[in-house]
Amino acid sequence: MRGQISLGFLALLLATSLVLVPIRADEDEGVLDDDEYADVQRAHLVIRKFVKEELVVQGKNVTVEVDIYNSGVSTAVAVKFQDTLPAEASLVEGSLELDVGKLSVGSHVKHSYVIVFNTGSVQVTLPTALVTYVSDADTNERTEGASTAMPLYVMTPVQQLQRYALQAGAYASLGFARSPSDWRNLAIIIGLVGSLLGGNWVVKKVKASNVNRKRAAALRELEKSN
Repeated sequence: MRGQISLGFLALLLATSLVLVPIRADEDEGVLDDDEYADVQRAHLVIRKFVKEELVVQGKNVTVEVDIYNSGVSTAVAVKFQDTLPAEASLVEGSLELDVGKLSVGSHVKHSYVIVFNTGSVQVTLPTALVTYVSDADTNERTEGASTAMPLYVMTPVQQLQRYALQAGAYASLGFARSPSDWRNLAIIIGLVGSLLGGNWVVKKVKASNVNRKRAAALRELEKSN
């Protein structure tokens, strides 16, 4: 009898635990851990780095633009910006460092500097720009963000002139010649057409000369007969 009671009691406890565990799990769903909540409440800075000029030419000034944006939900403090130059470039104007201070939610800060490339006809990469900041006011831990690296092709002044010449040629040729090979093919076609026209002119001149010569001979014969 006691054994049956004990077994019944154990069965009741087991059934109760099976019912309570899912309920407890449902209560925990949707509740953020402390670490996850802290991540949601932090600042998050996004850096965009780009070149202002359409063409990058050796020996000419190039303006590098930087845009820092706070996309988080908290103010970023102690914000500092730092950038580096590629080996092929030199700094002409501005600074590669900036002490921003605070950056509130949804706000931007913009920075620019001027560089010049010492070599041309090369593919270079602008290094990533870095920004460090305190993303959570309750801690002193610094967070680091970075822009993407930007590939650039640096033209020589001669290549720039060639490009302008091709653009002018494309306009003059109504868009038929846009590259050196197009101009070569166009020159061949013009040469062939010119040769055909010139040959046709020569043939006509020869025929006209023969007709005139025959006409003159006929007149001479007519004069002799008279």
